[in-house]
Amino acid sequence: MGNCLKPLKEQPPSIALKPLIIPPISSGETEEGNLRVFSFAELNKTTKKFTQYMRINGDPRGFSRTFYKGYINETTFSPSRTETSIAVSVMECHQADSQPLEEWKEEVKSLVKMSHPNLVKILGYCCEDNKSFLVFEYLQKANLDRHIFEKEEEALPWDTRVKIAIGAAQALAFVHSVKNSALYRDFRMYNILLDEQYNAKLFYLGSNRLSLLDESITTAFIGRTEYIAPEYIISGHLATRSDVYTFGVILLEILTGLKASDGKRMDKKQNIFVSTKPFLSDKNKIRKIIDPRLGEDYPLNAVTEMGKLIKRCIKLDARKRPCMQQVVDSLNDIAEIKD
Repeated sequence: MGNCLKPLKEQPPSIALKPLIIPPISSGETEEGNLRVFSFAELNKTTKKFTQYMRINGDPRGFSRTFYKGYINETTFSPSRTETSIAVSVMECHQADSQPLEEWKEEVKSLVKMSHPNLVKILGYCCEDNKSFLVFEYLQKANLDRHIFEKEEEALPWDTRVKIAIGAAQALAFVHSVKNSALYRDFRMYNILLDEQYNAKLFYLGSNRLSLLDESITTAFIGRTEYIAPEYIISGHLATRSDVYTFGVILLEILTGLKASDGKRMDKKQNIFVSTKPFLSDKNKIRKIIDPRLGEDYPLNAVTEMGKLIKRCIKLDARKRPCMQQVVDSLNDIAEIKD
């Protein structure tokens, strides 16, 4: 099975991406932990009074995130006109009443140390007038669930889906290698953001306290058990292979175009696991569960191997699941299959 923490296989880049570099801070401004500290007035200006461009509703019982698009000068990071600047995303955070401001800041600073091509780059933050915001790189294609679940979007080709899965898996394998712990409920398709070339970047926020309002919302969020590994539901214990289970669910969504958690499917017979598991590793049957928007434009052997990988990831016994590095390796092998 190999060493779970062995170096990731290098993938040829689809395009040379220009790195975002934190600029020096001019007089009168502050910098902490290599993060730009923005004022509320600056964010208000750069986002045109917080004009929303994307909203994520992760759970119907309260979890949501609102994103605002802004533009900043490439050299100074000051608010700027669009034609002479770079785009950024701004997200308002909701701190729990029990969390001190300095503790929140330390959590933000720790994110800068988590640097990887498949992690969204945090550029700065704002804490002012009882409001907190994160500023990070702007990803042109928004989040993955939009492309998989919103049928008006152009269907993602098979090769693009595999490419995105590899990028997300590499991000998760990296986080596991550094933290040696699970992502604590914050790994879903809507946290996989995409740039112009469909390179995947995981929007990793460390602990949920950076973005969730209070424990009641966190508890409601957990309630979507389709994504949660069985061992957590039974014992409350999370480990890295709990994330592997969740990743397997996300792969299943990418493969089928179906939501694992869908309030419209009340009949147990329509549960995504019940309806798809018998087909996942059978080459003659798996065509029946492929996202119909793909038509016949996919390599059947690759799809079958993907089904087998999904079954390994969602095994009830966590010890029988692969680690994320092994998932990365399997996805790289799948990407090479063209028939």
